[in-house]
Amino acid sequence: MSNARPLEGLKVVEWTTFIAAPVCGRLLADWGAEVIKVETPEGDYWRIYGPKLDVPATEDENPLFDITNANKKGITLNLRTPEGCAIMEKLIAQSDIMLTNTRERVLKKLGFDYDSLSKRYPGLIYAQLSGYGDEGPEAHRPGYDTVSYWSYGGFLADQMVADSGSMPINIPTAMADVASGSMLFGAVMAALNAKHRTGKGDKVSVSLFGNAIWTMGFMGTLAQPKYGYKYPRKRTDARPTSTTYKCKDGEYITIAAVQYNRDFKRLCTAMGLEELIDDPRYKEYDSMMLVDENRIALLHILEEKFLEKTAAEWDVLFEEVDMTHDVCTHYKDVFQKEQARANHFVEEVTFRNGEKAWLPRPSMVSDNLGIPEYNLAPIMGENSFEIMEELGYSKEEIARLHRCEAFYGTEHKPLQR
Repeated sequence: MSNARPLEGLKVVEWTTFIAAPVCGRLLADWGAEVIKVETPEGDYWRIYGPKLDVPATEDENPLFDITNANKKGITLNLRTPEGCAIMEKLIAQSDIMLTNTRERVLKKLGFDYDSLSKRYPGLIYAQLSGYGDEGPEAHRPGYDTVSYWSYGGFLADQMVADSGSMPINIPTAMADVASGSMLFGAVMAALNAKHRTGKGDKVSVSLFGNAIWTMGFMGTLAQPKYGYKYPRKRTDARPTSTTYKCKDGEYITIAAVQYNRDFKRLCTAMGLEELIDDPRYKEYDSMMLVDENRIALLHILEEKFLEKTAAEWDVLFEEVDMTHDVCTHYKDVFQKEQARANHFVEEVTFRNGEKAWLPRPSMVSDNLGIPEYNLAPIMGENSFEIMEELGYSKEEIARLHRCEAFYGTEHKPLQR
């Protein structure tokens, strides 16, 4: 493991909750920045969310919170007090980056919005994550990935299968949050590069809705009236050579014959359907795909054929002809894959109670950095006293501010909301 941490020496104050913005902080911490997570007395609600998804959420074992907050320090500040706000101000003054997803009206009320802070700290990089963006009629609205990304962004309405009884899928947990927080990390890195050249800070922002448009932008472009691609799609609208099929064992496999003239031959060879290779209905992509009866006929031929073997058996046959494909893996099996472990995409983490679990880690790699440590997320207020000393407060001042509840240590527990 190398000790060359690219962001060593950078200081980040992170006033965030839930998932998307904390993901950005996690990435900054993994790559060497000192990230101090600021929580108010209520605590980050994500700390106590685990039981809703059938996992623990205690100080001894809190896997969901660890995923987004590993490698950070933590302080609990009472920002309803002038003294608590003064501590926050001192933290910001000594930081290179301010990271937040706090709503704008709260930031302005406390003087921690970008316009206010940039006047006092012109070199500060201010990174903000919102639901709908900084401008426009929806800018004020609260947002979670479930609504701002999946619903407002088009996915839930249009990516269902347009057959009788079909419904929008159950929304994936935090997937859009992780994508959006990761994008914010990229924006922060660009702002840091500019600051090295100019000395000036910047505000960078990402919204869940904006990131939905970017990540689903191909579908959005196709669906414009100018092009007229229709959503949602029926099963029979699928490209038969680039879709998913049910196998004999009830498992599914996905094939991707993207380069049709080459891949269709490989597909037919692997499946024992050589008679289809020169069939004029399927030999050329257009004659197959653009003629409804040909496309639907091929889809049904392949559906019936796939039911003759298990997914694992098809996996071997497609591997032999170098056909792009993969078995649809269940979440419960992904972390067990040797490919995931060999590349350190997951790591076995030991919690404070001695229990172990495999948790994901950011998949960005650097030869110089090596594999970052996976230090558990701080319990609430874990580093409060240490951080107060680093800010230059005397022991007497720290004791006084603790007594007047400007900040809290580990004795304070998050409120159950």
